[in-house]
Amino acid sequence: MQQQGGSSLPTNEEKADENNGGPQSPHAGKSARELIAIIDQQDRQLSNLHTHIHKANVIRSSLEQAADIADLGHAIWDDQLDRDIYVSDVMAKILGMDVATYLEKISSLEAYALLVVEEDREAYLTYESQVEHQSAHSDSFVEYRVRIPNGQIRHLKQQTRLLPTEEGIGPQYLIVMQDLTKARQAEEGLRKGQEALSNSVALLRLSAKIANIGHAIWNYDLNTYSEVSEEWAGIFGYEQSEFLNKFATFEADLELVDPADRQRYLDYYNSEEDFDIEYKIVRRDGEIRHVYQLYHYDAANPSQAFITLQDITERKRTEANLIQSSKMITLGEMAAGMAHELNQPLNAINIAAENISQQAARGRADVPDHILKKIDRIKEQVFRASSITDQMRIFGREAKEKSYAFDLKDAVNNVVELMEPQLKLDEIKILVEPIANQIMIWGHQIRLEQVLLNLVSNANFAIKSGGKMQKMLSIAVSQESESWVTLSVSDTGAGIPEAALKRIFEPFYTTKDVGVGTGLGLSVSFGIVHDMGGNMIAENTPQGARISVELPIIKA
Repeated sequence: MQQQGGSSLPTNEEKADENNGGPQSPHAGKSARELIAIIDQQDRQLSNLHTHIHKANVIRSSLEQAADIADLGHAIWDDQLDRDIYVSDVMAKILGMDVATYLEKISSLEAYALLVVEEDREAYLTYESQVEHQSAHSDSFVEYRVRIPNGQIRHLKQQTRLLPTEEGIGPQYLIVMQDLTKARQAEEGLRKGQEALSNSVALLRLSAKIANIGHAIWNYDLNTYSEVSEEWAGIFGYEQSEFLNKFATFEADLELVDPADRQRYLDYYNSEEDFDIEYKIVRRDGEIRHVYQLYHYDAANPSQAFITLQDITERKRTEANLIQSSKMITLGEMAAGMAHELNQPLNAINIAAENISQQAARGRADVPDHILKKIDRIKEQVFRASSITDQMRIFGREAKEKSYAFDLKDAVNNVVELMEPQLKLDEIKILVEPIANQIMIWGHQIRLEQVLLNLVSNANFAIKSGGKMQKMLSIAVSQESESWVTLSVSDTGAGIPEAALKRIFEPFYTTKDVGVGTGLGLSVSFGIVHDMGGNMIAENTPQGARISVELPIIKA
């Protein structure tokens, strides 16, 4: 039976339970309003719990994605079971398996250690054995390589930490593993790139050194060098740091330019059109060198210029040698022609003078004694002129044949025989040390005679202009080894000026007065000796000067 208003009356059983102390509702005795408030509170708590669960799932998903992106896997290792009890998808993927396959195959520490490459295995096992002695907060890690089932090598970084567990459960460890393979491959690629760059720089520097090229950066705002290379400083004869300190301004730098080219260099420096120039510099030791300079302006940084400088002295010498060779060919042809033409009247004069002498000796002609003396003088001068034409023939004769072996003694004897009359006329004593043994040289005898003839002629001139009482010229041959022989010509002249010793073999350089020497003789001689594989050395002696020719000997 229901009461009015729809409320149900308690049954007899419910009353009996209430009277007998039976089960009571936790909300018994609460009003409906209170019950509704409790229900609303529980709904809110349930809603908050769902929100937290959702956030936790989002965070977990984000962490899993981040771990996948960073190739960061993890697992839980149970020491009592001697195996992993949990492995993340990323960790299994790093090792080239899925989770189920990993848990099946990697059933122990020994099984996992077989994946580690042999060279890294000992270090890995040592780390694992030390983990149980470390605290839960240890930051130690190990890097090693594994070979995954498809044969690829992967670089891994692993950190293991002790996990807190309930009593009765064996020690468990959290293993965090990161795949460093891409990073290591990138590092290796970077290392190889840096090595290739370093090699390229080294090759460029070597090429610059071989080509005598230096570089510098000039700052127009500061009016000084920002940088110079070692090769740049070396061209001027300085160390890199020393050059920067000594030539910190344009005015100081200008002192390096040869005075003869200084104004031209200033015009070039102030010009906005000229980017290259050839000029001469004065090295630290006073030597004059030829250089080629090129400016490169950077439009992005107009306050500075990149400059390259090349020492072209050897190129200039080669060019001079080519010009010199051309001149020598022309001079040789002219000398040969003149010698041929002069010999004819000389022979006629000599025959006429000899006939007069013979007629007078036979009594067929009445010739006064003073006339006979003059006739003898004429014959002597004819002989001297003939010697000069023979000398011209030697200079004009071209050795077209291939190199051959010849005895050094023959070349020396030929030159002595040619020059001895002239030296006697100049009252110069010639001393030739005897050459006992045969010394075979490879080259052209005629050209070596040309060299020796030039040295003897220079020595003759030095003695005559030296003003000394003792007038002596000596030719010596010495053999200090089985491979080399030295032929030297010494004189008692005034010697070679110290400043000229370094330049004595340069083309067109001469110590003689203007109009007397061309500066070609020693340069040509040097080229001839160099072609024969030898060398020439000029030096002063207490008596005068000595020029030596070093030549390789043909071994029997």
